[in-house]
Amino acid sequence: MKTKIWILGLICFFIYSCAVAPAPRQIKNTFFIEKSFDDVWTAVIETFAEMTLPIMNMEKDSGLITTDWIDFTGSKGKEYCDCGKLGINIEIKRIGKFNVFVKKLNNACEIRITCSYQQIYEPISFSGKAVSQYKRDCISTGKLEADMFNLIK
Repeated sequence: MKTKIWILGLICFFIYSCAVAPAPRQIKNTFFIEKSFDDVWTAVIETFAEMTLPIMNMEKDSGLITTDWIDFTGSKGKEYCDCGKLGINIEIKRIGKFNVFVKKLNNACEIRITCSYQQIYEPISFSGKAVSQYKRDCISTGKLEADMFNLIK
């Protein structure tokens, strides 16, 4: 009887511990705004400052702003990206980087926000020895893109 309970518990543990990839989703990351390029560019810079997103590269002539990897560990990271289920692995942190492209149109601008996220994790070590850390790509929920656009407009 004890063996059956132990085996059932082990099966439940392995089923629960299976890692699941994030579900694919369609997000809106391109926005249009009826303002001049200079006004939109200034608003984008102010939005980066307000959201405390450090700018790595910025080139007004091309309309491109990029960041380096930023730590999004915690509740904000879970709002902004879906990393799926880790199973029995331990999340160390979530990181993200962004490109914002502002394109001048006739009497308006197109803003395209591209986000890349990764989850850094390590497997549980039952031996107590240190194990390697791994990275896997996560999928944007579209929330950061929408939050940025709302601040820009």
